[in-house]
Amino acid sequence: MSKYEEAFEKCLVKIHNTMREMPETPAEYAACSDGYYFRHDAYLPFSHIGTWMTSFFTGEALLAYHKAREQEYLEWVKGYQEAYRSKIFDTPMDTMHDLGFLYTLFSTGVYKETGNDEYRILSIKAADELAKRMNLDCGMIRAWGRCDVWNQHNAGLAIIDCMMNLPLLFFAWKETGNPFYKKIAVMHADKTLENFIRPDGSVCHGYQYMEAAGVPVGEVNHCGYQTGSFWARGLTWAVYGFALAYRYTGEEKYLEASAALGDRFLEETGKDGQDPVPPWDFRLPDGREKKRDSSAAAIAACAFHELGKYRGAEKFRDEGARILSRLLEPAYQNNDMESSGFLMQSNGLGHCTSFGDYFYMEALLRYMDDFKPYW
Repeated sequence: MSKYEEAFEKCLVKIHNTMREMPETPAEYAACSDGYYFRHDAYLPFSHIGTWMTSFFTGEALLAYHKAREQEYLEWVKGYQEAYRSKIFDTPMDTMHDLGFLYTLFSTGVYKETGNDEYRILSIKAADELAKRMNLDCGMIRAWGRCDVWNQHNAGLAIIDCMMNLPLLFFAWKETGNPFYKKIAVMHADKTLENFIRPDGSVCHGYQYMEAAGVPVGEVNHCGYQTGSFWARGLTWAVYGFALAYRYTGEEKYLEASAALGDRFLEETGKDGQDPVPPWDFRLPDGREKKRDSSAAAIAACAFHELGKYRGAEKFRDEGARILSRLLEPAYQNNDMESSGFLMQSNGLGHCTSFGDYFYMEALLRYMDDFKPYW
C-alpha cells in the first residue's frame, strides 16, 4: 500500500466519525483546534446567507464513495437533499457566490457519481442563482449580501475565492448547452485577470467594483493580513480556478495565468527554507510569526495536478507531490482517530478546517488514481 493509500484509509476512518457525529440537519461548522467540529455549536444554520463550508463534508464522503464504492457514503450525502433543495428553491435570495462550493461538492458530485437527474437539476438551479449575482455593468459576480440590497459595504464586492465557484456555471453550460452560463463565468474570469492580479504578479483578496456604503472602487481585503498583502490561500484559489477555467474553455490566457501564479507560489515558498506549506500571508510584517496554512498547501497540490495536465506537466506534478508529501508529515497530521479533522495548521491559526481537509483528500485521490474532480 502506498503512502497515499495509507493516508486515504485514515481519512475514511475520520469520515465515519463525521457521518456519526454531524447532525441530520446540515449547518456551518467553524474551524477548531482539535478536529472535533461537531462538539461545538453550529456556526451558522444551513439556511443562512453566509453559509459556505458545509459541502466540504459531503465532498469528503463523495470522494470516499468514488474510491470505495460503498453505498453508506452516498446514502449519507443524499440524506441532505431536502435542505439543499430548500435553500435554492424556497429562499434563493439568502444565498451568495459560494453556491459553487456548496453545490459542486453536493449535487454535482452526486450527479457525476450516479447520473441521478434530480441532482443535476439542483446544480443547474444553483447556477441560475449564482448567475443572478453578476453585475453586467462591471462584469463581476458580487460575493456577499442579498442581490436586492445595495446599501451595504459588501455591495459591489468580488473576491478571489469566486474563481472556484465558476465551475458550477461551466457545469450548467455543459449540461444544458445554454451559452449564457459560460458567458457569465468568462466575464468574471476576465475581470479577475484585470482587477485581482497586480503588476508585480501578486494577488489581492478583494476588489470593490462599484462604490457602496462609503467604500470606494479599488482593492480591498477581508482575509489577508491587510490591504496590499498577499494571502496565500487566495493565491491557490486563483491557480486552481484559472486552471479549471482553461479546462472548460481552452482559452490560453487562463492557462498562462494559472502557470504564472503557480510559479509565483513556488517562488514564494522557496524563499522560506524550501517548505512548500506557505505562511498564511506572504507579506506579513517583520516580527510577525509566519504561521503556516496547510489548507493553502492542499489546494495548491490539487491545482498543480490539474495544471500539470496542460503546462509544465512534470514540474507542476512533481511540485504537487512534494507539497502533498509534506502534508503527510507529523507536523500537519491530526492523529486523533476519534475526531473528524485531517490536517492541522490550517489557515494560519493552527486549526483543522473542513476545506483544508477536503482538498487534502482530493489531492490524495488525484495522485493515487488521477482522479478527475467534481469541479
